[in-house]
Parts: sequence; C-alpha cells; structure tokens
Amino acid sequence: MKRIQGVVVIAALFLVFAAAGCGGSSKSSSESEETTSTTIMGSQVESHGTKDVTTASGKVEIELYDNYFEPTILKGKPGQMVELELKNEGKAAHTFTLAEQRVDEEIQPGDETEAKIKFPASGELKFVCKFHQGQGMIGALQSSAAASSSGSTTTSKY
Repeated sequence: MKRIQGVVVIAALFLVFAAAGCGGSSKSSSESEETTSTTIMGSQVESHGTKDVTTASGKVEIELYDNYFEPTILKGKPGQMVELELKNEGKAAHTFTLAEQRVDEEIQPGDETEAKIKFPASGELKFVCKFHQGQGMIGALQSSAAASSSGSTTTSKY
C-alpha cells in the first residue's frame, strides 16, 4: 500500500512540474504571446508583439521587461500624436529613449511614467532602452505609410 502511495506522490509531483513548465506566463493579453524575430532599422531583435494604434483614444501602454518592450512595434498614422503609458515590469531600471524626438524617460522597477511621441511621416523610428540596447531591447514606431513605401531611404529636415 505504501508503494502505491509513493508512486501516486511521484506522479503528482511530475504533473505539477510539467504544468508549471507549460504555464510560463500569467499574462492575460489579447496580443499573441509568441515571439518572433524582426529587423528594426538594421538591428535583429525578438518581437514581442505589434499593436495598431491608428484608432487609439487615450493612452497606449508599453510594458518594459528585462530586456524587451511589449509590444515591440507600434503602428500608427503618419504624424499621429500618442501618449504612451510606460510600465516597468522588470527587475532592472529601463529607459524609453526616442532620440529623434528628445524623449528619454528612465523607469525604475515597478514604476510607470508617460511620454508623448509622434509617428514619423513615413518609415519607422527606433526606440531603445539605453541601458539594454545591446541585449536587444529595441522597438519601433511604424507609420502606416511604411507598409506602402517601396524605398528604404528617408529624408528629414532639421
């Protein structure tokens, strides 16, 4: 009888560990949890989702994890202004840095802040965590004009 109880305990423990390994994340999101590889302005990064914000009203949330942005890519209309709600869900300090627009927000673990950004007239703009860019913490703002653009060059006036 004790042998059967021991087998049942071992089987139960195996099932608990197997379920924990399959569960992985407690996030409840309408966006896909699957990561894929993408290229953002010449940098190969893991994509943790794309969000179309062309019809967004109010704030758009970006979560900063240890070493990625979720979503990684935001799609909007050329020239569209958006207020981002930046939440650091990681264990390290991160930044949301969009150099072309002089946005550089540092967010401590568990904190959040806001930043106003503008989608490019065409193409994409890269944003990074300046602390973890080398580990692939890179994202992009893509204007809807980028999908119809056949060229990869962009001109800008300063």
